[in-house]
Amino acid sequence: MKAYQVMFFNAIVLIALGIYGFTIPPHSPTALISTAIGLILLVLAFFVKKENHIIAHIAIAITGLSFLLFIVVGLLRHNSMIILMAIVTLLSLVFYISDFIKRKNEAKSKT
Repeated sequence: MKAYQVMFFNAIVLIALGIYGFTIPPHSPTALISTAIGLILLVLAFFVKKENHIIAHIAIAITGLSFLLFIVVGLLRHNSMIILMAIVTLLSLVFYISDFIKRKNEAKSKT
């Protein structure tokens, strides 16, 4: 998989779980925070597909910050859905970092 595909998948999961969390009672508007993060990542995924490295770094920073947000809030509230968002976001972050290391090593070996 490519980085933009992983970002797209992560965004769809965050949007879907955020909307689902909002629709179940008590209809907390804070559930839409993950939806907003997902929408931002969804838009950024199209720029990452075009190999825009600055946008890719911004998206990775947003992913890292959102992981921290989800893991802290999920553990404090003992909410399994938020912890699931954190796990998916962490897997995306690990993929981005491993992909970056792989690309850097490939560039080194070419020179």
